[in-house]
Amino acid sequence: MRLRENTFAKMITLIILLLIPIIVLYTLSIQTSIGVINDEMKSLKQKDITFLASEIDKSVTTLSTLGFLLSEDIHIQQLQNLHLIESAYQRNDEKLRILERLRLLNVAQRWDTQYSITAPASKQLVSTNTYLSYDLDSIKKIFTPNWKYKEMTIQSIKQNRFVRHIVKPKRLEGNLDKAGIIVEISFPEEHLIKDLDTFKLAGKGDPFLLHADGSMIKNRTADKEMTASIQALMQQATVSEASNQIITIRGNDFLVTSAHVKTLDWYLIDYVPLADVLKPIVKSRNLFYGSVGLLLIMSLLAGYLLYRNVQRPIGLLIRSVKRLQEGNYATRITANPKNEFTYLFQRFNDMAANTEQLIQKVYVEELRRREANVKQLQSQINPHFLYNCFALIRSLARLGKKESVMKLAMHLSTYYRYTTRVEKLTATLKEELQLVESYLEIQQFHIQHLSYHIQVPETMLSAELPRLLLQPIVENAVLHGIERFDGDGLITITGESDDRYHTIIVADNGIGMTEELLRKLEKKIMNPPDDSSGCALWNIRQRMLFQFGQEASITFRIRDEGGVAVHLSWPHENYSN
Repeated sequence: MRLRENTFAKMITLIILLLIPIIVLYTLSIQTSIGVINDEMKSLKQKDITFLASEIDKSVTTLSTLGFLLSEDIHIQQLQNLHLIESAYQRNDEKLRILERLRLLNVAQRWDTQYSITAPASKQLVSTNTYLSYDLDSIKKIFTPNWKYKEMTIQSIKQNRFVRHIVKPKRLEGNLDKAGIIVEISFPEEHLIKDLDTFKLAGKGDPFLLHADGSMIKNRTADKEMTASIQALMQQATVSEASNQIITIRGNDFLVTSAHVKTLDWYLIDYVPLADVLKPIVKSRNLFYGSVGLLLIMSLLAGYLLYRNVQRPIGLLIRSVKRLQEGNYATRITANPKNEFTYLFQRFNDMAANTEQLIQKVYVEELRRREANVKQLQSQINPHFLYNCFALIRSLARLGKKESVMKLAMHLSTYYRYTTRVEKLTATLKEELQLVESYLEIQQFHIQHLSYHIQVPETMLSAELPRLLLQPIVENAVLHGIERFDGDGLITITGESDDRYHTIIVADNGIGMTEELLRKLEKKIMNPPDDSSGCALWNIRQRMLFQFGQEASITFRIRDEGGVAVHLSWPHENYSN
């Protein structure tokens, strides 16, 4: 059954067509939602990371401002002249006032900052770190007019700190020995680590600080492998002032957000796995796709059940009806679907059985009718030939040709024995040709200028055909074509055979006929004869139709060399109806 006629295929196609727009629309909706969430997440992460960077900037800027204020403070500048005070008590009192001022500044800040004032001229040092002593060489080693990440030794312990120096006057930054005072401000990286820890507690990120030289400050719970991977990728790319990037690490996508801490010239970087952010949407999407898949499977199962219980029985019924239509009346449906179709199949089998019985009954009656018609037609042909033979015997007897009469009588007796065997309605082509040869031998006694030639393939001689089929045609050729012909008359009988049909051609070179007479003859053999006209050719056509069906034919053709050719064609037994 073709697809367009298959209900099951149509139903499955309809289900798929209904699901496709739903899946497409939902996919577009999911993609839009993911896009919106990504944009919002980028915006929020950028705001958060920029805010933390600005807070660090503010704190560092405040420290720088305080450092400048200290360098401009008149009382602090007196430290460079401290050696001019003769009283040790006054010198110590002055240093205590400066130290108190530094401690007050430190208390006012959120970071524990170390302030140190160095006066090279007086070789004096005042610092919030009481363990420090005057050491200009140490200052020279770590001196930096801008904030730098340095390794410093505090109380014999090495620490990583951010440090900056302010020189008064500024022009002596390159010659610290002659500088008035040197203000050193430093704070440990621990303060930044605390800020990173606090920031991490508020979200799902993992922030860290990165410098262009590869230095990195991480929070205490940082993923070392991830931060190292991101550090390597960020160093390969140019980090902008504020940016969002999506990078892939170990098969997972991460949103990396960065902001520039301008005062320190470091980059604050945070990353978050996109899978964690999009997990609820992905879970919802997978649940939807799973539901659609389950719905499709259930639809296919329902369609299969419908196909098995409805479509297949209908298809079986249609095929059985087609076989019945093609003439196979023995068709029966043996399937038992155990539903309403069982009753329908039983009724179909009953109908087919009744039809087969009726057809067989009608067929038997038709065979009987045809047999009666054939015997009637044969009885009409036999007297026609006998009358002609008796007339010929009378003519020969009148001429005194006793031997010819005896020979003719022998041929006539042979012919009569052949025609009176009515128990068998068919004969082989070989037997028919022997009868025709006897007939032509008889006619040669009557028509002196008559001759004949028979050439039929051996393979055709065993073909079965109605008895007395060729003799009337040969007789017409002799009587109407050769008898009134002045020249030498020739009757030729030839046989042809192809894959489907046998053909016998009976031709004469006699007087022939016009096209008009030929058309009348063709029309005449199509209708039953009346009492005033002969019936030989009509009988022949009817017997061929009875024997071989509608594929059998008798046709006439006017020969170019004169005379008429009659073509008898019938199908092989393998092709006959």
